[in-house]
Amino acid sequence: MKGIRYSILFLLIIGLNSLVAQEFRATIDKEQIKIGEQCTITLELENTVGNNSIQFPELRDTISKFIEIVQVGNIDTTFDEEDVTVQYFKQEVKVTSWDSGYYAIKPFQLILNGDTLQTEALLLEVNSVNITPEEDIKDIKDIMEVPFSISDWIIANRVILLSIVGIILLLLLAWYLYKRYKNKEVVEEIQVPKEEADIVARRKLEELSSMELWQKGETKAYYSELSFIVREYLENRFRFMALELSTEEILMQLPQLDLEENERKKLHKILSLSDMAKFAKQNPLASENEEALRYAFEFVEATKIVVTEEDKEEEIKE
Repeated sequence: MKGIRYSILFLLIIGLNSLVAQEFRATIDKEQIKIGEQCTITLELENTVGNNSIQFPELRDTISKFIEIVQVGNIDTTFDEEDVTVQYFKQEVKVTSWDSGYYAIKPFQLILNGDTLQTEALLLEVNSVNITPEEDIKDIKDIMEVPFSISDWIIANRVILLSIVGIILLLLLAWYLYKRYKNKEVVEEIQVPKEEADIVARRKLEELSSMELWQKGETKAYYSELSFIVREYLENRFRFMALELSTEEILMQLPQLDLEENERKKLHKILSLSDMAKFAKQNPLASENEEALRYAFEFVEATKIVVTEEDKEEEIKE
């Protein structure tokens, strides 16, 4: 029997919790307003937690013919501080009216779990603005004089002022540069006569001969230096980038250099032996090593620039 009584008591408690008051009410902060003035209608729902099927009134542009809706706020949700099973929903609606009179605001309806709840009706009094006959027509007010402010003038003309400041700074910079370089002495660069290509080549060939590289077994180093000296001479003498070209590319340039056939053969021999020693890792004969150096001397001597007396006279005239 005790168990049955406890069960009945438990069911009664659950039933009482489900019967918590569900109240939907509407209040207005001002019952009297002037034409065009705004007031706020607050919609509040007190509900038990768990009843989630709630549909607030759909409010659009007007509540009635004489009452316009200015703004519909969002629905705020809070909980009771003493009983967390009670939930509050709140929505604010700003309204106004443009005609004087007494206007009834019909009850707002809310749907909760399929049931319809509604608020009490409200009454709004809209009063007109009292205007005395003397105040109906007024003269136009005189022009108000605003005191002069230098800061306001600067802000209004900032673009022009910044342009003027920029021009002044440029003029000052130009004056400074003029004064700085006006009396600066122009130092004439001393042109050291450049050595002729053949002089440089012969000197380097003689240094190479004195080093006796191939005699010491350094054949690759010998031909690397010999190839560089010859290519450098070609570049300085005939004005093309021989140092950056391969042997085949240099040989393709020979028809344009106006060389004798014998000189072409000597150049071809020097470059071919150099490539064999550097890239094919072959060791030419001692006679070939001596011949390559001799060909280099002969090639430089045969192709050097010869300055005649007439050329010297023309250079003096220029």
